[in-house]
Amino acid sequence: MSRVSDPTRRNEAAASFIGNCLLLGGIVAATLIYASGGGSSRSALLTSMLTNLVLVIGFHIFIGNTGVLSFGHLGLASISSYVMALLSIPLARKAVILTAKAPFGVRAVHLDARIASVVGIAVATLVSVLLGLVVARTSGLAATMITLALLFVVLQVADNWKDLTNGTGGLSSVPRLEGNAWPLAGAVAAVAAAVWFRTSKSGRLALATREDELAASAMGIDVFRPRLVAFVVSGAVVALGGVLQTQSIGSLGPRQFAFEPTILIMAMLVVGGMRTVTGAVIGTAFITFGKEIMRFLGDGPQFLGVRWPKVEGLPDLFLAAALLLVLLTRPGGLMNEFDVGALVRRLLERFRLGQPTSTAVVSDGHRLAPTDASLVADDVGITFGGFTAVDGVSFNVASGTIHGLIGPNGAGKTTVVNLLTGIYEPTRGRVTLGTSEVTGSPHVRARQGIARTFQNLRVFGSLPVRENIAVADLVATEYRPQRSGGPGVDELLALSGLSDLADRPASTLDYGNQRRLEIARAAALRPDFLLLDEPTSGMSETESLAMVDHVRKIASAIGAGVLVIDHDLGFITNICDRITVLDQGRVIAEGTPAEIQRDQRVIDAYLGSSAATSVDVPSDDQSSL
Repeated sequence: MSRVSDPTRRNEAAASFIGNCLLLGGIVAATLIYASGGGSSRSALLTSMLTNLVLVIGFHIFIGNTGVLSFGHLGLASISSYVMALLSIPLARKAVILTAKAPFGVRAVHLDARIASVVGIAVATLVSVLLGLVVARTSGLAATMITLALLFVVLQVADNWKDLTNGTGGLSSVPRLEGNAWPLAGAVAAVAAAVWFRTSKSGRLALATREDELAASAMGIDVFRPRLVAFVVSGAVVALGGVLQTQSIGSLGPRQFAFEPTILIMAMLVVGGMRTVTGAVIGTAFITFGKEIMRFLGDGPQFLGVRWPKVEGLPDLFLAAALLLVLLTRPGGLMNEFDVGALVRRLLERFRLGQPTSTAVVSDGHRLAPTDASLVADDVGITFGGFTAVDGVSFNVASGTIHGLIGPNGAGKTTVVNLLTGIYEPTRGRVTLGTSEVTGSPHVRARQGIARTFQNLRVFGSLPVRENIAVADLVATEYRPQRSGGPGVDELLALSGLSDLADRPASTLDYGNQRRLEIARAAALRPDFLLLDEPTSGMSETESLAMVDHVRKIASAIGAGVLVIDHDLGFITNICDRITVLDQGRVIAEGTPAEIQRDQRVIDAYLGSSAATSVDVPSDDQSSL
């Protein structure tokens, strides 16, 4: 079976790590050359840039891979820094800056700075686990506000728990790091962590949730787990950045990791591009050098034969202008989705040092047999407030068959599919798959064997076509072992006619190919039943006829029964073994396509006429109601 292999992922990770380290090395070399011609302020520039880079990459791991905005990660950096400082400051100095009421016996504890750093990072990581358990269950503004609350809580504690933190007086005599070896090692470690996470299972699932939470859930992805892992990994990296920055300065105060530094870190991430490690590196370098140039010009130097006027606040003005300009002209950041690892991978493949991408092979042996289970809706209904949208709907989709669900606009077809897939919970009735009742959220039902597409396209637009399918295959490998075998990722690409487009972002495909991609992605879950919500919506008659063959081919390859919704009666009657007809949330008819075409209730519902006694397959102007 041709699947996206672990060696391929390792090659991608290696290329990204090598490429970003080479990029970082070039920036470090340029900074050293610049620093060699100036004073102590220039010498500190590289240290500041490297420690900021660790923080920026920490933010990227969570924000860039989940799409959830966090303003509170520097609270974790503050926690790790305070723990490290309190454990590593010499006892004599602690006796001066801390009162006798200092809790936890910190005045009597002294650890080596490296051990204290590990303890500080561990404590902050533990806090990120606890906070992540809450953040990962939310999304959007709620998640952002939770992280922001952490930042303010930590700031208030640092400001007001004077017995422990010395308040606004801060902590001094923190053991300092000499040179840039440790900050550089920290930056390389942060790059490694970010690359590893992005190519790991949790990272790939997190990317799917970033693109579309609902579609990811319908593919069997539990949004909670990958988001939690992302939060914890990012928290650990940010904690490392906080420790490195504090040790490079030698002191710590409440405002060091407050809201203003958060804005700086966020600006670096946004300007460079929050979705890739390369974006984080470029953004950090761009803002660091930009602010340094503005600082130089703002001091009123003699430069290029001109005495420049002294301008206060020029670095901050540059920061605001750069952020505004990028957001207006390039919302995805300077690098957008580009990662230098892709360039390295292409170069390695050109010189035959890398692994080429796998080729698509279709094998008749990789076909799954249909299961014996049937998908049954038994007296299913739902009421929204006082409105009954679905009223006692019952039907049986037999294994290995294609069953149509049709009806006029507003008949409740999509609502029924939402009830089957867990987007809505029925207020009456039940859904069974074989002998088991199907319950729970969409990701649980997907793992039980029900996959779906959507009326409105929901592909993972920024991800490559192959990765759209590979993510669902990844879920199937873990949660659908009873359906092992069947067509792999590249086989599904070939069956869908998408092999030549496999490495393109899904959003760049035309409408018809996106429809086929969505079906292939659902098929990769290896479901018992495939639910297709208007797969020919917006298609011409020729495209609809081609979709008939495509759906049959995919369904046969994965051994799945199909429940299909569509307005195109020509498509439905050509593809279905049986059809259920809804009108105003109720079943008004069920039978073979021939029986449905002759049913007077169906004629009345679709054509609004009781005069006719039978109809042929509707003409074009009648088949899309």
